[in-house]
Amino acid sequence: MLQNKEIALRKTIEIIVIMISILWLYAAVSKLVDFSHFKDAMKKQPFGEGLQNLLIYGLPPMEILTGVLLLTEKGKLTGLYISAILFTAFTIYILLIILKFFGHVPCSCGGLIGQMGWTFHFWFILFFLTLTGVSIITIIKRKEYRNT
Repeated sequence: MLQNKEIALRKTIEIIVIMISILWLYAAVSKLVDFSHFKDAMKKQPFGEGLQNLLIYGLPPMEILTGVLLLTEKGKLTGLYISAILFTAFTIYILLIILKFFGHVPCSCGGLIGQMGWTFHFWFILFFLTLTGVSIITIIKRKEYRNT
């Protein structure tokens, strides 16, 4: 019985990690496909020019790297940690937007994600942050269990 639960848990975590990977790869590709829109929207963000440029040229490769790491056994946990950092940063940023800390801020997301309002963005990212946290804890506990 325990073996069946372990298999189900492993499969569930695999599905979650694949979902997170797809999200990162989709986000990166949608930015790169319409790079001029992404760049213009990022230039309107309430950051200094240096941070804007870092995000414009660094965020899509970071999203691709994270998505790929999640698909490898050796890189999965690292990809989840990077995901947790990015999701946390996005969650805080979106919360500040919702609380009107910055005033009007255009969405720099591409594709379907760019069509979401800020409140939906917040819950969407928080959902994926929660899945990421559960995955990290589960993987660490499974490794500890195997090492005892």
